[in-house]
Amino acid sequence: MKVSMAFAVGTLVLLAACDQAGGEPTPGVADQADERAQLEANKQLVLDMWHEVLNGQNFDAARKYISPDYIQHSPGIEGGLDGLIEYLETSRPDAEPLEPGTYPLTEFEFVLAEGDLVQLMHQRQLPSRDDPETLVPVWWYDTYRIEDGMIVEHWDSIHR
Repeated sequence: MKVSMAFAVGTLVLLAACDQAGGEPTPGVADQADERAQLEANKQLVLDMWHEVLNGQNFDAARKYISPDYIQHSPGIEGGLDGLIEYLETSRPDAEPLEPGTYPLTEFEFVLAEGDLVQLMHQRQLPSRDDPETLVPVWWYDTYRIEDGMIVEHWDSIHR
C-alpha cells in the first residue's frame, strides 16, 4: 500500500510539473519558427511580384508589392517605384497585362532568403554578342530587400 501511495503521489507531482512546463515554449524554438515563417513570406512576396508584374506584364500591380521609396541599383533605371514602372512600360511598349493563369513561368534555379533579403537565380537563352544567330545561356541574379511586407530595394547582375 505504501508503494502504491508513493507511486500515486509521485505521478501526480510529475503530472503537475509537466502541466506547468507545458505552457512554456522551449527558448528559441518559437523565435526560429517565426523567423522561418517570415523568410517564407518574404520569398512568396518576391515570387508573387515576379509572377504578376514581370511574367504577367501587369506593371501597375507593382504598387501592391513595391514601396514608393523603392531603391533601384540597376544602371539605366530611375529610382523609385514610378521609375521602375516607367522603365518596364518603355522597355516593353507592346506589353499588355496577361490574364491570371496564362502567365509564362520563370523557372528559378534557386530562391534564397536570409534576414530581410531574397535572392533569385534563373537562366535565359539570349543571342550571343558575337553571333546574334547563336543563343547562349545567360544567368540572372536578382536580390530584393524587404521591409514591412514591401520590396524596398533591388540589385541584379547578369553573367554570360
